[in-house]
Amino acid sequence: MKHADVLVLNNIGGGFDILVTRLPNPHETVMMKQMRLAQDLAKGGNVAVALARLGVSCSIIGKIGDDEAGRRDLGWMRDAGVHTEEVIVSPDVSTGQGIGIIADNGDNILITGESSSKKLTWEEVQAAMIRCRGARYFVTGLEVRMPLVLRAAQFAKQLGMRVMFNPSPVPEGGLPDALDYVDDFFVNEVEAQLLLGLPATEVDDHFDARGVCEALRTRYQPTRVFLTLGAKGSFCLDGQNFFFTPPVSITAVDSCGAGDGYLAAVAANLVWGKPLAQACQWAAGYSAYAVTQHECLPGYADKATVEAFLAAHS
Repeated sequence: MKHADVLVLNNIGGGFDILVTRLPNPHETVMMKQMRLAQDLAKGGNVAVALARLGVSCSIIGKIGDDEAGRRDLGWMRDAGVHTEEVIVSPDVSTGQGIGIIADNGDNILITGESSSKKLTWEEVQAAMIRCRGARYFVTGLEVRMPLVLRAAQFAKQLGMRVMFNPSPVPEGGLPDALDYVDDFFVNEVEAQLLLGLPATEVDDHFDARGVCEALRTRYQPTRVFLTLGAKGSFCLDGQNFFFTPPVSITAVDSCGAGDGYLAAVAANLVWGKPLAQACQWAAGYSAYAVTQHECLPGYADKATVEAFLAAHS
């Protein structure tokens, strides 16, 4: 079998959406409009499906339960074209299920279910990475335990892969200071502030995006920093090159999975050989389309749909 272009290591799960008119304040009670099973695969499965639907050859490493949720997740990934040979189905774990609270304006609060990938061993991950060593890109994040993920990221670098890392959810104790084996470091504004030891505040006109990106690069030493601000656009710091990508103007209905889609779209464009600034512009359109759809997986479109959307919103 031909090696995939992208190898993903992150959680495979899912869960339920709770729909509300607006997000509650701390200690406030709000009425639920509806609770539904979400078309969501957690960060690993989401990125893999988004890549596969864009026509990018993608394999995913993970562990899921031999249960209803696990079978559903495998079906969704295989239907999208994800290579799932490195997904271990185990009767000894339960597939993680989380909760998303979704407001009418698309804002959300996400609580990730405990990852069945928590039971992955280094030996299992290392063996899978060796089998997939022809991949050019390695995408990972922290819905799988951090020591395993960082060890795998270093190994991916040794195997010659470009390492793309989203440190979410941000661990309570922070990250190790030196992540110089990470090529592309993806964060949103909340994650960025937490990683710098700052209070997570609303982004306003005084938000110093370049200062934040430079502080992240100085502290964690990745090659590039990508900072996404939702409807306020995104930034990239690449060497001395710092640029802003404006948002695509749309009405959001569900922002769940938008960051996963953005990362996947950047990776897809790099696989296609596009320049970095063009990759970010295309990814902005991709994630904009995603938030016009309810739930994660329906928002991950194929290339033709995204191109038509971008043409209509140019």
